[in-house]
Amino acid sequence: MTLCISTGLHHQIFEIRANNGYQVPCELTNNNPMDRKLAILSAVVLSALGALFYNLLPMFLGVAQDYRELDNRSIGLLSSMFFAGFTLTTSTAFFWIRRINWRTVSWLALAVACLALLMAGYTRSHALLMLCVFIAGSAFSTVYGIAATALSDTSNRARWYGLKISAEAMLGAIGLFVLPATLVAGYGFMGMMAGMVLVVVLLAPALSWLPSAGKSQLKLDGTCKPLPVQLRLAVWVGLFAASAFMFSATMIWAFVERLASTAGFEPVLVGKILSLTLVFAVLGSLLAVVLGDRFGSGKPFAAATLIFLIALARLSQTTTLTDYAIGACLLTLAIGLGITYVITIVAELDMDGRYVVLTVPAIGVGVMSAPAIGGLLTASQGFSAIFVVGSVSIVLSLLAGLFALKKGRSPLASGKQQNIQQ
Repeated sequence: MTLCISTGLHHQIFEIRANNGYQVPCELTNNNPMDRKLAILSAVVLSALGALFYNLLPMFLGVAQDYRELDNRSIGLLSSMFFAGFTLTTSTAFFWIRRINWRTVSWLALAVACLALLMAGYTRSHALLMLCVFIAGSAFSTVYGIAATALSDTSNRARWYGLKISAEAMLGAIGLFVLPATLVAGYGFMGMMAGMVLVVVLLAPALSWLPSAGKSQLKLDGTCKPLPVQLRLAVWVGLFAASAFMFSATMIWAFVERLASTAGFEPVLVGKILSLTLVFAVLGSLLAVVLGDRFGSGKPFAAATLIFLIALARLSQTTTLTDYAIGACLLTLAIGLGITYVITIVAELDMDGRYVVLTVPAIGVGVMSAPAIGGLLTASQGFSAIFVVGSVSIVLSLLAGLFALKKGRSPLASGKQQNIQQ
């Protein structure tokens, strides 16, 4: 019997070479093309481009409302169209991600994304704007899925996923800091779209270092036993926790700029504060890398939830720019820390390696539905409604995550013990 264990922040992978027990992949570190530094850098840059729209979401919604005369309901639907395209594409990635040329498809997807953004900035048709945003979402999700898969092929996933999350937030922070006083100030909504295209054009050459394909992770010595019912239930509850967490996070994040605008704060200062919030998101993800699994997943996730609730309390009572800045920074710190551990909960429970991929569409469902629902709530009841719904959703996410860990611990432990004895 061979027992190979690789532990990381996002993945715990066990390979048991025996006649029974869970048999799931364990990476071999020798001759791994994805361990090359330039290949990793390329995947990190590609991931940052795939997440660019999400990290610029507050500014996008604000600029769209100001320059296209849209109400809260319309801008909520607009961003939901982007995430509909994003989620639908990533939901099918399981079937094609290992069958395509990563480099070629990434070039094509980025080109489609740029054309869709430029058309969205140019058109005055509301229906065409929705369609262009949907297409952009599909294109960006393609490169995001390729980047995530490429980094999953490395031998040290935890380290490079931490770098990936940090790079995504930093690129968004730079955009939020630079665009309001430059292209948006001079060209409005078209300037916003052109700014995103410019970022893609500047960073796209990093694709030349991306391998055309990764290495298969599905080399098993036999067949995989299905997960026990109890453990399978725990995994699905964990997926719900991930969806609920991102629903709450996105609902507040999407309207945090509008909250400042309603309070009468100066737009350029708000843009700088929002860029600072993404620095705190980086700090949250780096904190997760430092903590690793030394405290398990439940306790850090609970800490992130507590910070999130404190941020909501601060934002709901915003009277000064300082209060707003503190609340917004705590919010993104909690998101950077919490998203890492809610995904880790699913990874810890997924002993046969088939369910972790579902975290992407699970998160996508939360992200896709949040802006539209938030728009309806703010249009009918004001910002207080999204704070209430956000608080309830984040608490449900924590309870679901803790339940999943408790529910899955018993069959997980017994399964490991059985394998070790054999």
